[in-house]
Amino acid sequence: MSSNPLATVKGITVLQEDDGRVHWQGGAAVDADGSNGQNANPFAYRKDDTGLDALANAGYPNKSWRDVLVADPQTGKPKDDGNGNWYSKTTYEWKGRPVETRYVDSTAVPYVVVNPHVRMKAEGIVIGCKARLTYKQQTIDAVVADVSGGGDIGEISIAAAKLLGIPASPRHGGVNSGVLFEIWPDQPAIVNGETYALLGAG
Repeated sequence: MSSNPLATVKGITVLQEDDGRVHWQGGAAVDADGSNGQNANPFAYRKDDTGLDALANAGYPNKSWRDVLVADPQTGKPKDDGNGNWYSKTTYEWKGRPVETRYVDSTAVPYVVVNPHVRMKAEGIVIGCKARLTYKQQTIDAVVADVSGGGDIGEISIAAAKLLGIPASPRHGGVNSGVLFEIWPDQPAIVNGETYALLGAG
């Protein structure tokens, strides 16, 4: 079997095998995006910056916040639930669902965030595909649900961090090394009994 290097980010090389599996090993940061109170858990972001993650990590108040936060079409500002909670997005979205349940909840669903170069260069569709995470003999199933910045690699949801025994705070959690990431493009993920659609770019 031969391995095809897809990208090298922060010194970590991402490989795709002949059988389609994409994998890399490194640290894991914790991503809160998509936590919008769906499962009676806190929101990722709040107007007063007391959410699970810092508003700065959503790119707010700079222009890049629209990549992470849901914009209110009326005001052009981040969409608020009326209590100071701001809705955030994941790349994966459930078509036809209201904003409250449209995105993948970081607090409830183990998911992987993929680098955009890896997404583009991998053979097969990555968003919504099957993923697996291994850390210290603990292995869990996950879904690829979000895309990172071009210079970032190795982010997982709050739920994934908790299942792996990794400090799960988006503000201060994560680990610097030792996490094996594996994803299978074109294979739909089944997580928490829910089957994900494969969402191509475009």
